[in-house]
Amino acid sequence: MSNKFRTGTLALAVSMALGTVSAYAAEDDAKAVKEKSVERIAVVGTRSAPRSVADSPVPIDIVGGDELGKNASSDMLDMLQGAIPSLNVRQQPISDAASFIRPVNLRGLSSDSTLVLLNGKRRHRASVIAFQGGGVNDGAQGPDISVIPSVAIKQVEVLRDGAAAQYGSDAIAGVLNFVLKDSADGGSISVKAGEYYEGDGGLLVVDGNIGMPFTDDGFANLSFQYKTAEATSRSVQRPDAQGLIDAGNTHVASPAMVWGNPEIEDDITLFANVGLDLGNDNEFYMFGNYSDRTATGGYYYRNPQNRGGVFTDGNGDLLVGAMDGNAAACPNIAILKGSNGETLDVRNQQNYIDGVANNDNCWAFNELMPGGYTPQFTGVINDVSLTMGTRGDIQGGLLDDAYYDISGSVGRNKSTYTLVNTVNPSMGALNASQPNNAFEAGSYIQ
Repeated sequence: MSNKFRTGTLALAVSMALGTVSAYAAEDDAKAVKEKSVERIAVVGTRSAPRSVADSPVPIDIVGGDELGKNASSDMLDMLQGAIPSLNVRQQPISDAASFIRPVNLRGLSSDSTLVLLNGKRRHRASVIAFQGGGVNDGAQGPDISVIPSVAIKQVEVLRDGAAAQYGSDAIAGVLNFVLKDSADGGSISVKAGEYYEGDGGLLVVDGNIGMPFTDDGFANLSFQYKTAEATSRSVQRPDAQGLIDAGNTHVASPAMVWGNPEIEDDITLFANVGLDLGNDNEFYMFGNYSDRTATGGYYYRNPQNRGGVFTDGNGDLLVGAMDGNAAACPNIAILKGSNGETLDVRNQQNYIDGVANNDNCWAFNELMPGGYTPQFTGVINDVSLTMGTRGDIQGGLLDDAYYDISGSVGRNKSTYTLVNTVNPSMGALNASQPNNAFEAGSYIQ
């Protein structure tokens, strides 16, 4: 809305009020209130309505779902970071499970110091405890906000102030309340695609929303989102890996270690919000979600010259095993460096050639992965929740006009992990028969 249009609207409202003073003198107070409201809506010098509630004793932001949807990102965390002051979300390229469920910091406090509500009800925590990303989130366990798609959101209410006295210790930093759409008609569908300037991180997002009547007195609002995203890489070659390449090792990947966003496969999310008017200011409500996604990120590079417990014994010697179990029959091979301290390829040493490469009984991991290896960390994140209840005003009796809200909620978040392109040193040469060198790393459930 332009400033010119708003000025004209205000002038029209004022002229109408002045022209009717003599005829409706008894309504002066009501018109003054109305004129004051109109003036409050107009914002001089901006093309958008104010988002912060200025007359509140605490700092509150209300961000509409449509505003979030205008963000180029498809991740709810990135959308919120761009819309809400003092909310930060760190990228966690190599940070164990925190790469898949990124912690959120409001007012510089840990992710589990911010209370997350969905339609005013507490959101369950994620199954991931951040412990490798460092900083304020070490040991934190907050909810997984990324499962909430913007297409399902009517608005987000943000309290940027401590509310522990009202909600408990998990609201020390503030409160995020996601309000789901509750329309009984209409809908939308959209498709987004793009990639980064460097040519990686290709993204595809398909989402939609539909509102339907639920009997004559209710609504059922359904939303879905499907997303895939390719991995990104902002890496440069590690100096130790470059040293191996300079020494003639042609098996080292470039880059040996990837630093960037994980790959997202088949990210599927469904949300439902249902309401039914029971009459006499009472209503039934129910909402929930189902989400499932697979993410794969990189890990740290394992150097074939110095990785202890795999390639070396930790004392500078090559770790050599015997196929018949008699390790004493295999030679001790010291890993040498050049005269100027430069890296040399142990596979070119004569004692390695004679004692390992040409010895069927002796074996080293350098034969299986001569360029070292970089594990891939895959997580399957499954999230499901359901809340239902009834609320309204009590009519008659001692509790006449008293408000009630009775509800029950259940939520579950499960993370299942797999390590790919890695080895189990205790299996020795049997690692060569392991498909894709993949190992199940277990799971967490909250």
